[in-house]
Amino acid sequence: MTCQKVCFDFDYYAYHKRFKGNMAFALILVLGIITPIFLWLYSWYISAVPKHFVKSGTKLEKKVTTNLRILQQKYHPSWWCPFGTTQTIVRQIFRDCPELPFQREIVEFEDGGAAGIDWLIPEGSDDTTPIVIFLPVKEARDKGWKCLVVNPRGLGGVKLRTTRTYNAATPHDFAYIAKMVNERYPEARKLGCGFSMGGMILWNYLAMSGEQADLDGGMIVSSPWDPMVASDSIECFIPQLIFNRFIAKNLVDIVRPYRELFKDMVDFDEVISSTTVRGFDKSFVTPMYGFESYEAYYKMATLATKVDKIKIPCVTLNSVDDYFSPVQCIPTGDIMNSDHVVGIITNHGGHTAFMESADPNARGMVEKLLSQWGNLIFHDYH
Repeated sequence: MTCQKVCFDFDYYAYHKRFKGNMAFALILVLGIITPIFLWLYSWYISAVPKHFVKSGTKLEKKVTTNLRILQQKYHPSWWCPFGTTQTIVRQIFRDCPELPFQREIVEFEDGGAAGIDWLIPEGSDDTTPIVIFLPVKEARDKGWKCLVVNPRGLGGVKLRTTRTYNAATPHDFAYIAKMVNERYPEARKLGCGFSMGGMILWNYLAMSGEQADLDGGMIVSSPWDPMVASDSIECFIPQLIFNRFIAKNLVDIVRPYRELFKDMVDFDEVISSTTVRGFDKSFVTPMYGFESYEAYYKMATLATKVDKIKIPCVTLNSVDDYFSPVQCIPTGDIMNSDHVVGIITNHGGHTAFMESADPNARGMVEKLLSQWGNLIFHDYH
């Protein structure tokens, strides 16, 4: 019996080329078709009606039930960007700032400091036209309301004139501006709208003012209820890498040009080396405002302990997937015992984002809430 030798003509390079082509096709298939389908299905799967907390049997509950349609509708996160972290990044990076005809006004404070406020006044408005103080401007403008953007000291192109800047615990500059606007337009109803730290300033102003507040309503979006817990949260690996160090850098950049102004009051080298918000608050805010420690500052800035001090209708909006505002700090029990506060919590939405459309510039949940809450305050809550 004769044995025959069988040879296989194997072209390794041709096989490798075909293999790479097949892998590229599979990758395109996954990224271009399967991944979008998965994200779309996932975004619908996680969609849910927001939870809300309001005292039963109150005027506020009745008005909220009637006027806030978003509380009866599912919040559908953007199909391609349903996760809180990515929503927060995408909306900050890709959202356009529309060219709007603002009118700049410089407010002079009694201590010699100054701040810039920007008015957006629609055609046909008068002294009774409702006024929204803070943001978002575009939605308010589209409703025909006057808009007023408050730029804290040192921001908005107005240089610092004194050593006084701003922080979350001392809302006296905002109080001064709110009083000024109220005296100028006594017949107009006014709504304050604050985001993140701006919301902390607004909330602390409302708590400080009580029934004497120069506003008719408030809206707080994505504000940390407990700064200490929020600091712990954003110092974890992912938020520290993505958010915290960049926010700290922005804070440092605000004061960096003023070394000569602050050099005798703080350790300026320590200030400009801050890599966390807590580090900046500890090295700059604490000594500048005479707090015993940054813990004392955070305690004074805390929102969660002041629900009972809010004496005008105020709505708060937070998301479970927001690193900056851990939901375990939201005082839902106190809110449900308040005649004036309604709290809204979504499962998704990130920090101030709450996107619903594929377009980061499209109207989202925040804009819907502003529209519905503004209509309630301006026209149906007297």
